[in-house]
Amino acid sequence: FNPVINKPLTSAIRSLSDLPAVTNKRTLHGVITEFSQLSVNKDEAHYQVVLSSRLARLAIGKNSAIFQNQSVVSVVEEVLRSHGFTGIDYRLALKDSYPEREFITQWQESDLEFIQRLLADVGIWFRFETHAEHDCDVMVLSDYEQGYAQVANIDYKPPSGMADTGIESVWDITLHSEVVPASVTVQDYNYRDAKADLLTDINTQPKTSTTQGTDYRYEEHYKSGQGQQSKPNDKAANSNQPQTANPSPQDDGIEQDNTIESGQWYAKIRHEQAISQQIIIKGKSNRYNLAPGQWININGSPLTNINDGILILSVQGQGNRTDAYALTFTAIPYQALKPYRPAPIRWPQVSGTLPARVTSPDNDTYGYIDTHGRYRVKFNFDLKEWKKGNESLWVRLAKPYSGNTYGFHFPLIDGTEVAIAFMNGNPDRPYIAHAMHDSAHPDHVTTVNKHRNVIRTPANNKLRMDDKRGQEHIKLATEYGKTQLNLGHLVDNKKSQRGEGFELRTDEWGAIAANKGLYLTTQTEPKAQGKQLDMQAAINQLENALSIAKALQNAATQSDAHSADTDSQDQLKANLSELTQSGLLAYAQEGIALTSPENIQLTTNNSLTLTSENQTDINALKNVTVSSSEAIGLFAHKSGMKLFANQGDIAVQAQNANLNMA
Repeated sequence: FNPVINKPLTSAIRSLSDLPAVTNKRTLHGVITEFSQLSVNKDEAHYQVVLSSRLARLAIGKNSAIFQNQSVVSVVEEVLRSHGFTGIDYRLALKDSYPEREFITQWQESDLEFIQRLLADVGIWFRFETHAEHDCDVMVLSDYEQGYAQVANIDYKPPSGMADTGIESVWDITLHSEVVPASVTVQDYNYRDAKADLLTDINTQPKTSTTQGTDYRYEEHYKSGQGQQSKPNDKAANSNQPQTANPSPQDDGIEQDNTIESGQWYAKIRHEQAISQQIIIKGKSNRYNLAPGQWININGSPLTNINDGILILSVQGQGNRTDAYALTFTAIPYQALKPYRPAPIRWPQVSGTLPARVTSPDNDTYGYIDTHGRYRVKFNFDLKEWKKGNESLWVRLAKPYSGNTYGFHFPLIDGTEVAIAFMNGNPDRPYIAHAMHDSAHPDHVTTVNKHRNVIRTPANNKLRMDDKRGQEHIKLATEYGKTQLNLGHLVDNKKSQRGEGFELRTDEWGAIAANKGLYLTTQTEPKAQGKQLDMQAAINQLENALSIAKALQNAATQSDAHSADTDSQDQLKANLSELTQSGLLAYAQEGIALTSPENIQLTTNNSLTLTSENQTDINALKNVTVSSSEAIGLFAHKSGMKLFANQGDIAVQAQNANLNMA
């Protein structure tokens, strides 16, 4: 029986009154989706055949796919065409024009579930009709009253006894009504317009007394609450202006915002859906061609609520050799200002994260990001071929810290594996949750260096913090000029110790700048307990030098010799104490040496003071020159003064004044 499965089949239903006119019949086109042999003997066999519409085959199998910069209607058409549907097989009877969406995801759902979900989201319903010329059924998609199939009047007439006169009628009508929400409130968040108020509330029937309460729906996924739909600020986003629906006549005085897929529009169609199904009608009929999507009038109905007719939502028919064909139907009252809307279908939820890779057009060396710091990614589940760097919408990167132009962001490079999460599990709202290492991009911290905490960029800029006990160290380095700051237990590239403490080095130039002052010292408090500018030992040295200078100054003054400038020394000490002025102070308890194979120069615009408590030596293998534009004073307080020349003369001159010796 396999050759029968998935084959087209056409069946016809006609009433007894139609026998003379064979063309007046109900024709059902479809495909055989199930075939069963129920029983068999030598005289006969019983078979069961399930005839389904061609659309039903879209329910076979699950699929996951991505659609970009397409409207809902465009996506539905693409899916239908992928199953062989042509322009003959479906027809659009739409009032509204629907804007393109940046990103639509089909996630682990059949193609039928997918298009039903999309259509219900925007209030589009569909029905079937028989093509007038071609031997096939036609799927009609519509969003307003003109899409209904208008059928002639049918009488309300219960059948009498066991007789079937063949006259089409309706009977056993029942009505059920219930209280529905008085309004619908929708709310969403659009990070691209973070301060926008997207909260919207709509009551499409303010004059009725049969409604109560509010249906609050969060995250309908829209970009603007009302007015003009905001246009995404993306390079590959839809550049078309959103289109506006043709407003239906209103008799309630409510000003309607009809921007398609805005927050106000979503609230409106959600309330229309609740209102349209407030009253449910059920009944029976023998009209063989009664079908969903038909608008019929019932003559003589006992119900006063259906004077304008009813809209058929579903039918169930049954007939056999002994019983006449009859059906039961479900319907709603036809009301011009209360259009039918299908109930929205729950969006699939993505649990956890999905793998993807960061992409760029040209395998960029640096991160391929837009002006908002977002990325393009290629989803692992996506089987479509896209232009490189355009495999998705721009996707945000979640970070451990962020703010107004500050935060924590290491650009992701082409090929980086990322884990994609979704806002509230919505597959249409992805973001990068975190980046991952993989076999093609190994981790830089593994079992061989498990005690190291490392931040390293693709260009090998590095912050390494080693927690190995007793050998703790930190390395902050860049490849440019091999510039490094090494702290603690210093090691080479083989992890062998090469020093302790700290090292600041570069192959280029270096500068240490401190605007308020700089203190260099070898004296510290144990365990870093001292204050930053704890310089008492250095100040003591300055005070001792000042006291020596003042003592010698007094002695020189008494001897009528030139005296030292102790005022400038006093001022220097005051300036350097706690670095109250911008100065530099260096102190080492065991000595300081400045040495160079070339020149060393000390210069000042004010005073230069050299003071020692014991010996002061000036040595030169060649010449020593002391010059002064004014006076030079030499004073020995206690032990005298000696001037020797081992070879050569000693010349003492007073060229323009007296030479006094006593």
